[in-house]
Amino acid sequence: MVGRMIRLDNCFVFKEKSKYYLTDVVNFSVWRKMSDSDKKKRKERDVTEKVKRLLKKHKTKSHIHIKTKPSKKKIKTKKLNKKKLVIGGQ
Repeated sequence: MVGRMIRLDNCFVFKEKSKYYLTDVVNFSVWRKMSDSDKKKRKERDVTEKVKRLLKKHKTKSHIHIKTKPSKKKIKTKKLNKKKLVIGGQ
């Protein structure tokens, strides 16, 4: 596949004619080394409507990585200890 690389939720998308298929490949170096026939074998499900809608929304002509699912990583928050300043003994 020559042209732009599309990733959807961290998995590469393979374009065959006018259809887009989600693959199980997540590693960039593996994707680059694969031939088109290998990519056809790794396709899992049709995501044409979703990809076309998102490409139209973002209007990009370059490589794109779209995340549609919330992240599984926990966001660390820091609790601030509020110290009360007491003046006058109360």
